[in-house]
Amino acid sequence: MMKTQGMTSFSARRLGAVAVVAFAVAVSTLPSAFAAGEVLGKACKVEGVSTGTSSTSLVCKAGSNGKLTWQKVRLSSSLGAPIKEIAPPAGTIEFWHYRPEDKAHFEKIITAYEAKYPGTKITQVIKTTTDYNATARVQILANPKAALFAAARGSIFNDFVKSGLAADLTNERFVKRNLVSKGLTAGVDKGRVLAVPYHYLFNNPVYNTELWAKEKWDIPKNLTGWVAWCKDAKAKGYVPLAWPGATRGQAAQISNSALMNSAADYEALSENLADLNSGKIDLTSTWFKGVADIYVKLRNAGCFPDNPTGVTEAAAYNLFATGKSPILPTGTFSMGSIKTLNPALTGKMQLMSMVLTDGKVVAEGIMNNTFNLSVNAKSNPKDQRIAKSFLSYLATGPVAAIYATATTQHVNVLDVDYSSNVDLLNTSAFQAKNTMLAPRFLILNTSVSDLTQDALIQIVGGKSPDDVLPDFSKQIKQKLAG
Repeated sequence: MMKTQGMTSFSARRLGAVAVVAFAVAVSTLPSAFAAGEVLGKACKVEGVSTGTSSTSLVCKAGSNGKLTWQKVRLSSSLGAPIKEIAPPAGTIEFWHYRPEDKAHFEKIITAYEAKYPGTKITQVIKTTTDYNATARVQILANPKAALFAAARGSIFNDFVKSGLAADLTNERFVKRNLVSKGLTAGVDKGRVLAVPYHYLFNNPVYNTELWAKEKWDIPKNLTGWVAWCKDAKAKGYVPLAWPGATRGQAAQISNSALMNSAADYEALSENLADLNSGKIDLTSTWFKGVADIYVKLRNAGCFPDNPTGVTEAAAYNLFATGKSPILPTGTFSMGSIKTLNPALTGKMQLMSMVLTDGKVVAEGIMNNTFNLSVNAKSNPKDQRIAKSFLSYLATGPVAAIYATATTQHVNVLDVDYSSNVDLLNTSAFQAKNTMLAPRFLILNTSVSDLTQDALIQIVGGKSPDDVLPDFSKQIKQKLAG
């Protein structure tokens, strides 16, 4: 069993409700050795450290006596072991998603599924993220053959839910037994599981370990440290952060780090974002001005590329893959694309915390559960059964391992063996950190979310917050009024 590091508890707001998500521990008294050397019931030192993602994983946890010991953890919402997929009826459905880079990997999985179940066909319909977010919901509403579809966590998923497109999966046995229950939060609305978040990723900067060792840099510990590091890296001829300012969704990843320590705790941050979402406060609030000021300080320190708002996702990836930039400030989901551009970086990428405060540290990193897979509630019953079957197939350990290792994506599925992908193994240790569920997705109104990010992008581009924040606040007010 692979050793991954602690999946700690966190508070999560989902569609207006704060939910505390934690491990459920199944008591067991029989000593048992694990591949990483942990022994059930024996003392351990770091609370939250976990031995893996199987249903029999151990976690270092304090007992009633306050002592830390290795205890068996129930990562699913059921005590039962993971189950095999649901057998489908014959028929054909479409699987809509926004990851063109995954086409070949899903095709491999689909081919095996169709061979196992002759007469059942799955056709991928793939768009770029931008096109998907802009058009897919309306198109799927008019196309019941799109029986399985993906949606990004937050405002996009919320729009699909409000359209009545997501079928209730709460009582499906594979949902209860095959998935990491902590990772389901992003697919839950009003207590119902309306989507299975397939990715368990980290929206933290990826760095080139060879460049870091060559320059003998220490990872910055606070905002002052980041400002100093950017100045040093730029003086040495690097583009410090390969930031894709022309691609809103990827440019926005850094906002998670800017937001995570901007309030006293996650609940207070959730309240601020909910108030921004509803129009109770706007971008000129004292709190958000503080977030904007982080961008100003990073901009003035030379952290971003020249002409930052013109850098596309592809250009940013190229900056990092060619060694011109030591940091790609996006997340683990980018590592697969980077290895395609430069296979020599395999095993030479790692994650870092991006603490952008000189004050209280609430969290040191970001986790996210996304690529929400939903069954179309407007599809006919047979097509829904096929969609549930294929989704349950994706939620089996061996199949999820094929996807995870091919894409360099941690997944939200139990009993997945990551050992054949060194980059997944290297970055699994980040689970031991005090990570926060990515806060930017708590802005559920798509227009508010987009305009908020556009305002921050404009500031990186050189405009003054004194001009940008009132202007975009006015735009947000108009959108909310409309």
